[in-house]
Amino acid sequence: MDIVFELPTPQTPGYLRRVKALTEFQESQKKEEDPVAKLEKMIEFLSGYVTEPADKKEAYEALLDASQEQIDGLFSLIAGKKEADIIPPANGES
Repeated sequence: MDIVFELPTPQTPGYLRRVKALTEFQESQKKEEDPVAKLEKMIEFLSGYVTEPADKKEAYEALLDASQEQIDGLFSLIAGKKEADIIPPANGES
């Protein structure tokens, strides 16, 4: 299953809302001691950028099945270090 990520452009409304969400996520990761809660917050944050699969439960599962390389790629996209919008499927699925 592909994970399609849609990133906002400089013209997309809600810039400060996204910066606030990113800052809140980063701060919560620093403060959170429970590793499971940390992962849940990471998945929740990343799922906000997933457009496919559209179903939130499927997106959650796709993120859980993603490789480290895929997750690192998603964060690189958010940070503006990559330009691709499709992360390769986990386990060679399509």
